[in-house]
Amino acid sequence: MKVIGMIPSRLKSTRLPNKALIDIEGLPMVIHVLKRAQLSSALDDVFVATDSKEIFDAVKKHGGKAVMTSPDHHTGTDRIAEAAGKMDADIVVNIQGDEALLDPKHIDMAVKPLLNDRDLQVAVLVAPYRKTNSPSDIKAVLDLDGNILYCSRTDLPSTARTKIDAMLKMCFIVPFRKDFLLKFTSWEQTPLEKIEFNEYLRILEHGYKIKAVRVEDAHISVDTPEDLEIVRDIMKTDRLKDMYSK
Repeated sequence: MKVIGMIPSRLKSTRLPNKALIDIEGLPMVIHVLKRAQLSSALDDVFVATDSKEIFDAVKKHGGKAVMTSPDHHTGTDRIAEAAGKMDADIVVNIQGDEALLDPKHIDMAVKPLLNDRDLQVAVLVAPYRKTNSPSDIKAVLDLDGNILYCSRTDLPSTARTKIDAMLKMCFIVPFRKDFLLKFTSWEQTPLEKIEFNEYLRILEHGYKIKAVRVEDAHISVDTPEDLEIVRDIMKTDRLKDMYSK
């Protein structure tokens, strides 16, 4: 099967304007994500899907592949679906453009269930998470077979009666079978999706399963100026950066 990585990227960002092109140790953030994704052994190719000529040009300048898409998409998933619809691929991996500290091994781990189970349509990484009251992070609970039972910006599960050691946060490296990606993005938004501002609930509301793949060492994504400073500090001594930034 042919597996491609797709990085949706746009300049407009409510909490951190123009964050895709913000400099981190000498490279725009989206280029860090691209270069690190290219280190994955599971991917046959990697593309950036964008509606920004500035991002498109930055990707080309650094030797990457970029696809221009419509500016009208509501989600990154819609953006990669447009780009992937024109490409030869069996599995399309949605890789968030703000994962500057992306670990390529996590891509390999996320893709593996789809390679092993032909009936599985989509998977997602989850990682232990202890920060509370953070609506920018989507928390998940699993069924007994390791599938996403529900996911929310609210803390899950409730600690009203029982103490828990850690929640599970969804980390958005999401492999889809291409046919399912195109079907999923053709559906109308669903009620819970609209309430939670989380398009992955559309999959659950239609009765499909999302396989959860647990990792223990997921890094933070860049959503706020505070996140950016943390990532910049970590990047100074990051071992993977030395593999692609020279």
